[in-house]
Amino acid sequence: MAVIPFHIVDAFASRPFTGNPAAIIPNASCLTEAEMLQITGELSMEAGFVLPPDNPRADVKLRFFTRRREAALSGHVLIAAFASMADRGFYKPTAEGLDLLVETGAGMLPVRLHLSADGQPLVTLRLPTPRFGELVPAAEVAAALGIPVEMIGVGDHGPQRVSCGFDQIIVPINDRAAIRGTPASPEAVVELTDRRGVGGLTLFCADTYGHAADYHCRFFHPHVGADEDVASGTALGAVAAYVVENGLMPAADHVLVVTEQGHALGRPTLAELTVHAGGGGAAAVDLTAGGAVVMRGSFHFQRQSATIGA
Repeated sequence: MAVIPFHIVDAFASRPFTGNPAAIIPNASCLTEAEMLQITGELSMEAGFVLPPDNPRADVKLRFFTRRREAALSGHVLIAAFASMADRGFYKPTAEGLDLLVETGAGMLPVRLHLSADGQPLVTLRLPTPRFGELVPAAEVAAALGIPVEMIGVGDHGPQRVSCGFDQIIVPINDRAAIRGTPASPEAVVELTDRRGVGGLTLFCADTYGHAADYHCRFFHPHVGADEDVASGTALGAVAAYVVENGLMPAADHVLVVTEQGHALGRPTLAELTVHAGGGGAAAVDLTAGGAVVMRGSFHFQRQSATIGA
């Protein structure tokens, strides 16, 4: 009988029952890929599997799974994984910051574990380098979302393909009614993302729910298994890179962008992103958030190996 411990962690949260939940398997070294998919499907949420690194430079390796497939990177699952490891005492955040290197399908990524002013553990992830692709006609996006084309665009800036580890279309919205509604047809969003070869649509608007945020964001990705995500680190990173690249935030060497997300799903979140500008554009993006462990449990099933330690 194998015993496989797991944690459920609310990422982008400081207390339980908020943020974006993820399952973390803290010692997955003897699991097969098929078993990782089975565990992810059983828990019905994205999952992260903690493994010894293959690269000697890395401190730890993470694999990410949706209910359908493995993903190269999931920002909220990575935040949850390091929150889980800090909770277990595997790594101890410090006021100065503990610097680590994590091996992922998207490459080797720097992570810093540190403490907030009130002593709460925080995770800062250096996302993959921003990449800016083709502009996407506003009319094409408006048709998929079922909104008037006039609601899309801020100044001269319209939808564009952007990636911080995950290709998506970033959509600036100028009318709160557009971003606070629901796409008329998820199938139309799927058709658009398939046609453009991206994983989803991320909408952002300067008309926020709270005063702490610069932008309200929503991320639609029907292919992953849910039409909308509570909070997506790679999506938020792409938004932050877009607004700095296009001069929508005051110019500086290091630009702080605060985002809110998840209100339409009843789980509002806040995240901080620091965009490091190089030559006037977005050269690198750091994502900072916390996580709250809300459940500890274990799977019990028959397999060849024995017990996996917690």
